[in-house]
Order: sequence, then C-alpha cells, then structure tokens
Amino acid sequence: MKKKKKKNIILAIIGGSSILTIACAMVILICVLMIFDFFGAKLTKEKVQNNAEYADAYTSAANKYLKDGYVPLQRILYFHLEDPSLTIDTLYAMNQNKETKTAKEISSVCEDQRVKIMGACSDANIKENEDYLVVSTGHFNFPLDKNYTITSFFNEQRVIYGKSNVHNGWDLAVPAQTPVYSVCSGTVYKVNYTQQENIPYDQSGNSVGNTITIKCDKDYDETYYVLFAHLYPNSAKVKVGDEVNHWTEVASAGTTGHSTGNHLHYQVFNSKWELLDGMQLIDFNLSKTNLDGFNTGLNNNFNYSDALINP
Repeated sequence: MKKKKKKNIILAIIGGSSILTIACAMVILICVLMIFDFFGAKLTKEKVQNNAEYADAYTSAANKYLKDGYVPLQRILYFHLEDPSLTIDTLYAMNQNKETKTAKEISSVCEDQRVKIMGACSDANIKENEDYLVVSTGHFNFPLDKNYTITSFFNEQRVIYGKSNVHNGWDLAVPAQTPVYSVCSGTVYKVNYTQQENIPYDQSGNSVGNTITIKCDKDYDETYYVLFAHLYPNSAKVKVGDEVNHWTEVASAGTTGHSTGNHLHYQVFNSKWELLDGMQLIDFNLSKTNLDGFNTGLNNNFNYSDALINP
C-alpha cells in the first residue's frame, strides 16, 4: 500500500513537472515570437513593396471604395499580416471614414472589436509603424470626372509586356479621349508629345508616348510635380508656362507610350523629384462642383522664359 502511494506521489511530481515544463516552454515561445514581431508584424519597405500576392484583392477593394476615401495598402497590411482571416476588402472598409472621405486615424480603427486586442493596436507597435500609418491631408482634386477602373496602384509589383517592375504611379482605365484635369493650382512645366497614333506599345514601339507635367506650387507649402502619361495624340489643351487651377482641362486619355490600353497614368514627385503616392494628396471632397472658391479657368499670362529640365 505504501509503495503504491509513493508511486502516485512520484507520478504527480512528474506530471506537475511536465505541466511546468510546458508552461515554461510556452512563455519562451511567446517571447521569441514577440522578438520576431509575430504579433502586430512590423511593416517594412520590403513588406509593402513585396505585394504581388495582395495586388488583385487590393485593386478590387480600391475600385469598390476609393471614391469614399483612400486607404493605402500598407495600412491594410498592418492588420492583415497579423490576422489573414480579415480580408483586404473588409480591412479597407474598416479603415475608411466615409463621412470625411479619408482613412481613419489608427486609434479610431483600433476601437473596432475585430482588431482591438491585436498586437497591432498596442501603443508600442503603433509607434514603431507610425511612418506607415499616417492619415494623408488632401491637396489635390481627382484628375478625372468620369467613371474609371483602377488597373495598377502605386508601388505595385507587376509584370508588363513580360517584364517585372514596381509601378511608380496610378493607372486609371477610361475610354480614349476622356478629359484629364489639372489636380492643383500651378504651372504647366512640360508638354512632351512624341506619338501621333493612339496605339499601345506593342504596336508603336514608342516607350515615351505623350505626357504633360504640371508644377504645383501656388497654394501649397511644398512644391509638387504631377505627371500625366499615355495621353491621346494632339489632345494637349495647354502649353508650357500656362497657369492652371483645379479642374483645368489639360488633355485627354489615350494609350500612347509604354501602355497596354487606354488609361491615365497619374504620378507625383516632390520638389526633389522623389516619387510620392499621388493618391495620398487627393481630397475626395473636392469635386468639380464643390471647389470652395477655386478658379478653374486658364491664365496664359505666364512668363515663358522658365527653363525646362527632364525629371
């Protein structure tokens, strides 16, 4: 009887030790996972740019929701990397403020029960990823006033004519000769029309096509350069030096240059000719009929002596 009781005590000790060992192992595993940023995965430039697997889902969501406010892919990946069961579509809608037509502040998103307990919503993770989570303040109007389809977004990894590249702007598919508008108050900086037929690259072999660049410096603390590409032949309604305002019609969309079909390529640089996400600068409340005093006319009294440079 004593031997059996002693055996039970030994088994209890062994069992207790096993539980203790497992508990210790779990604590160590959690610590290791936290060190490797498993909870609330830290966004990096590489994670944002290595986005091919998310491209189709993000483009689909943007086409559904963009008119009610822009939510960048990096904001969506911030949550999706931690919980892949939350779809790109769901997260776009969750991060959007339809009343202001902007992305929500991250603190507001983290009040949602679906993400509230995530590591992504911890103060430490928000602080570590703050460069990727800022809400943009719009300066520009949208460059089109017709229906469009997003076919490629800024920094998208893609394959065009058999070659991989990272897209440096936004592609907005529209019918040929759809009007294109200035997004800002500024000056026409460059007009470069090299193609007379509205045919894509596989027929023309012309990688340059027709472009217009606008220098936006009238109403902003910073200077921006906005490039419109693939424009329809002979469609330019402005010349170098012309002053433009919000919603000044400058040209029409086509498929000239390195293009696969009719669309507008919208691309933005800062004053140092560094690429920016041009969609971050758009105020989706600034419609053609709601300009709050902006003048849409064209002033041709600009001094034409300004030199041109190639970006």
